[in-house]
Amino acid sequence: MNLQVSEKVCGPCIEGKATRTPFKLTPRPRSRRVAELLHTDIAGPTKNCGLNGPRGGERGVAVVSGPAFSARQQAVVLARVGESAALRCNVVRLADRVVSWVRSSDLQILTHAGYVFTADARVSCAEAPAAGAPGAVLTSRDEGWQRAGSVHTLRIDHLRESDSGRYECQINTEPKLSLFFNLTVVESQLPTVSVRAVVEEGADGEGGAGGVVWGAVGGAAQLACEARYEPTPTPDVLGALPPLSIQWLHEGDSLDPQSARGGISLDTERWAARTVSRLTLAALGASDAGRYVCVAGERRAALRLRLHGIDDRDYEVLEGEIETMQRDQAVARVSAAVRRSLAPLCAWLALLLGLYLT
Repeated sequence: MNLQVSEKVCGPCIEGKATRTPFKLTPRPRSRRVAELLHTDIAGPTKNCGLNGPRGGERGVAVVSGPAFSARQQAVVLARVGESAALRCNVVRLADRVVSWVRSSDLQILTHAGYVFTADARVSCAEAPAAGAPGAVLTSRDEGWQRAGSVHTLRIDHLRESDSGRYECQINTEPKLSLFFNLTVVESQLPTVSVRAVVEEGADGEGGAGGVVWGAVGGAAQLACEARYEPTPTPDVLGALPPLSIQWLHEGDSLDPQSARGGISLDTERWAARTVSRLTLAALGASDAGRYVCVAGERRAALRLRLHGIDDRDYEVLEGEIETMQRDQAVARVSAAVRRSLAPLCAWLALLLGLYLT
């Protein structure tokens, strides 16, 4: 084994004297080629699903920092038997390195460098620039890929329960980088997220009909929203579901408790398959009135905050207009019903009158 001698000088000085650590013998890193061979299936690839096949970056090009996994990952995936599942591994600064997918249960290499390394025809892979990268197709040599990162997808079709387990997204650095994904395949129906606005009595502000909460200028108001999984999932399915998270919007803009407005607080209660979020607004002003939306996943529900002394008159006018419209519509419906009921009688009288005149 080739050895290197390394020496390190400590940063701070003790009593005006610099100290040195003892000599340390460290092994020279293995060559990149050897490292790649250790993670390559001898049988060879069965198909290519990369953008441009295996990528080999330019030698001698300086990289500011090495490859890494993006902070945003969906590491838990739930799917039904017979359907398809996609595990997406987000990587930044890949440069001349490659990504592999490994099944942890038997250490089977499923894909490597954009090639499928298994005879299972249900397995496929794809590589693409991350969202925001310029151009439709990028390779590892493109600067856009380096800035925006890349998404390496392992797809399994016609799922079986035996496909459940842990899968490893691996970058062939030295030492290698690994990120683990958990796939759960179930036969039961997958739950969906439902969201509803909750108008609570006794909370700050006054509850009203139709998802309306009343408050007073200078006072406080509380809006509440509930998100839940339906139907209620079984424990094994629940463990594979992401936790329910609720976000609030006011007139389309995200609400931030740390904003300059101040006086915004969020209180969240969590249960196994249910979450309730309460938004409290203190020192209410005219700009706080309006439409509020709570969002969980792709579902949302709306509430409206009205302020006494500001919205009262407009609301009363609107309420009066609605009552007038409803009354007019009721009168019109009655008149139409009367005309329909009298139509046969009028026709009969007209016939008799015609016979009499003849």
